[in-house]
Amino acid sequence: MTDAASHDKEMVEVQILGESYTIKSETSPEYTRRVAQHVDRTAREIREESGVVDQKKIAILAALAVTDQLFRMREGVEVVKGLAEKRAERLVAEVIAAVEQGSGD
Repeated sequence: MTDAASHDKEMVEVQILGESYTIKSETSPEYTRRVAQHVDRTAREIREESGVVDQKKIAILAALAVTDQLFRMREGVEVVKGLAEKRAERLVAEVIAAVEQGSGD
């Protein structure tokens, strides 16, 4: 998130499942709208796939779905980070070996 002192909070009106919400956010209005659109899309998919009509239940299921997406992405980032670190270690070892071999001539 951004530093609260560096940005004024802006009011942004968004629509989720046909309901209007005014969000006060430090992020850009475009970003806030994109986040709300993702939540709206997720909630609509859940409503269509599950047949649930209760807004509160849909909101909870959408929150769970979005949190699941977040956790899976975090896990993916950790896997990629681990692979990159291993690859970097191998490259460093190869460079060191090449330098040592070159200085031995």
